[in-house]
Amino acid sequence: MSETYDLIVIGGGSAGLVAAGGAGILGARVALIEKRALGGDCLYTGCVPSKTLIRSAKFASDVKRASEFGFEISDFKFQNGSFASISNRVQSVIKTIEARDAPEVFEKMGVRVIFGTPRFVNPNEIEIMLKDSGEIKNLKAKRFCIATGSSPLVPPIEGLKEAGFITNEEVFELKDLPERLVVLGGGAIGAELGQAFQRLGAKVTLVEMAERILSKEDEEISALMTEIFRTEGVEILAETKAVKVRKSEKGEKVLTIEKGEKTREILCDEILVAVGRKPNTHGLDLEKAGVKFDDKQIFTNERLQTSAKHIYAAGDVTAHFQFTHTADYEAQIVLQNCFLFYPFTRKIDFRVVPWATFTEPEVARVGLTEREAREKFGKIKTIKAAFDENDRAHAEGETAGFAKIILHKKKIVGASIVGLRAGELIHEFVLAMRHNLSLADLNKAIHVYPTLSKITQAVGTKQTLENLKSPFTQKWFAGYLKFWR
Repeated sequence: MSETYDLIVIGGGSAGLVAAGGAGILGARVALIEKRALGGDCLYTGCVPSKTLIRSAKFASDVKRASEFGFEISDFKFQNGSFASISNRVQSVIKTIEARDAPEVFEKMGVRVIFGTPRFVNPNEIEIMLKDSGEIKNLKAKRFCIATGSSPLVPPIEGLKEAGFITNEEVFELKDLPERLVVLGGGAIGAELGQAFQRLGAKVTLVEMAERILSKEDEEISALMTEIFRTEGVEILAETKAVKVRKSEKGEKVLTIEKGEKTREILCDEILVAVGRKPNTHGLDLEKAGVKFDDKQIFTNERLQTSAKHIYAAGDVTAHFQFTHTADYEAQIVLQNCFLFYPFTRKIDFRVVPWATFTEPEVARVGLTEREAREKFGKIKTIKAAFDENDRAHAEGETAGFAKIILHKKKIVGASIVGLRAGELIHEFVLAMRHNLSLADLNKAIHVYPTLSKITQAVGTKQTLENLKSPFTQKWFAGYLKFWR
């Protein structure tokens, strides 16, 4: 006989944990189904391990810059086993954070945690092959939330599978540093890991099909990061297509690339594929549930309902924004909509979604880029403040970058930052856009000196100075001074 729940959540990643945990705390009868371990991609193969690896890479970079800070360190290099030690530290950080997502934590919230492989039998019932025993268990529910996440997309390159490659799912388990690494994809994952491995001692070649790396970001930011990467030794091949891979007689991987009519072969020890993500829908038998999907996403409406209205989807599997913070946000929407009725349900609102790429310097953005804003509004205004004008940036020895704010009729419609701690600094503009605050409003807040956040005030000050220098203001104040004197 099938067990019946108020809500069954399929997938124990970021979205699934938020949805299941929230429902359990509210007192709902909820089951959480996960194939492997709670925590998902972010914990095991994404955000956590990548930022931990990046921290080690930054340390290596800082040591090489020791003389800039008054130290002399000679002959700095990796010893035998150094990269294995870095990988061990990555796994150690994962283990520390893993405890927060332990099954017992969610069981105390009232969640039934079941490990196994689920599939829909009909729109109201799933069948689970239990992970430990292989037994089949059937569960029914009034509502479902599909939060199965995404997996690396592997491009159909001739010989790639035969020659071998790694993705973000294997890279953090490496025990030996590849001497020559080719990264396919110049987006966030490719850029972060490419720079990190170059700093750790690999010779990195980054291959990107688009005209520039970080193509979703402001063009000035892409140009600056390209310059920085090349200065650090990363070879960047934009507008370049990987067409074939083979193994040499020596066991090396030989990648054939194509740019226009020219071809070239690159010898490497490893190929890291970072060209995008695909939804984890295989094996769910969504057709039996009446859920529409394709190879890119599960389709949802503004309330995150699928084509079967009692079945919701959240996180990477929807392909809206594949970030942990948006997965959390979507899960909150699902939680509210599962248990409440109109007018207390909510629609998703992606107008103000920030993100960051944790290269060095960091890149962060919310809203529109300059090009997007011009295409949408026509007449806009941009205001920039450079980190070179920030006193704390000079003290830190990190003056590369700038903040660029996009205004349409005095309203902030976009903000892009490239610089030290950009991922932290972007939130002031997120708040401003969310609550329709102007630069003048932000400038009224007293910012601690000397901090990097003074760059926010610097942007506002630039706008204020422009306004004070306008012919109208100058003329008006000149007249006022005559009266005042």
